[in-house]
Amino acid sequence: MKLTQLITTSLLAASFAFPVASFADNRELSAPVIELMPHLKKLRTELKLDDAQNQVIDNWLAEAPIKRKELEAQTLEVRAKLRDALLNRDERMVRDRLKKELQEMNTRLIEMRSLCARMLHDTLTDEQYKKVADSYRAETGL
Repeated sequence: MKLTQLITTSLLAASFAFPVASFADNRELSAPVIELMPHLKKLRTELKLDDAQNQVIDNWLAEAPIKRKELEAQTLEVRAKLRDALLNRDERMVRDRLKKELQEMNTRLIEMRSLCARMLHDTLTDEQYKKVADSYRAETGL
């Protein structure tokens, strides 16, 4: 009898632990894969960028964040539609279309972050890029 109680108690305790772990994973999943621009902005003076580097980065900052924010807003709309479709038990074809659309948008968001990292890698010297990457790693614990 005691063994049964021990197993039951253990299973019950484990079931309470899983939602907490799952919540922590969800926060990581919703975070960008990489986000270097805040670190570049923070270190911009220290990096001593030349005129050509400043021009490339200024042009990027004038365009890329606007495009990313638009796509993020669209992605949130599709997530809401998918959530509603799942809750309302919409037809499978509707749900599948929304899932595919959401997947494509998430892929584009990842590609945008990747292009930003590549632009910085191509624009900055190795030493400058290392400072930005190290700042990112220090803040994120990676």
